[in-house]
Amino acid sequence: MTIQLKPEQEQVIGQAIQAGLIGTADEIVDVGVETIKQRLEARDSTPAPLIDDEWIRKFRAWTHSHPTNTPLLSDEAISRESIYGDRGL
Repeated sequence: MTIQLKPEQEQVIGQAIQAGLIGTADEIVDVGVETIKQRLEARDSTPAPLIDDEWIRKFRAWTHSHPTNTPLLSDEAISRESIYGDRGL
């Protein structure tokens, strides 16, 4: 297979060789293929978005997994004055 490179691409490859990122221009194909492979694997490992009913079911299961016997705070405990004190004026 023959690949035609744009001048900008050849320049970047030359810079990568000079910087020691790759040894030869031929290695650029290996780097590109590996990058694409990693992107494909990352895409495959990303869970598909949940449909609405499934999301609701999971959300309800999560909410019901929490204890329901937690004592409520008094009105005084959640009042603006008890939270901010003199700073809230």
